[in-house]
Amino acid sequence: MTTPTTGYEAEPTDVAAEVATHLDDITDPTERYHRATAAQAHHQAVVAALQTERDKALAALNTPDEDGRRLTYQQISKQVTVDLTPSGVQKAVERGRRALDHT
Repeated sequence: MTTPTTGYEAEPTDVAAEVATHLDDITDPTERYHRATAAQAHHQAVVAALQTERDKALAALNTPDEDGRRLTYQQISKQVTVDLTPSGVQKAVERGRRALDHT
């Protein structure tokens, strides 16, 4: 599950430049297809890893600190994510806790 990234937009020129680093020197269509597929698989894995880090960060916000304070799902929804409902925050926190348990 990927949570929204509202408010964060990739710069089109940056995206084009990164794609070019993978494909500019390739003229053979078959090789271009394979190189683009490999790059896509890599970037999808990066997206998944970043999503896990975002979930772990939300879990940390919901975990009591040394003084017992923590943000509620509602507070995280309003103050941190803006684009997630409290229910969506809860799901992300639960994923983050599972990820933290496996590290």
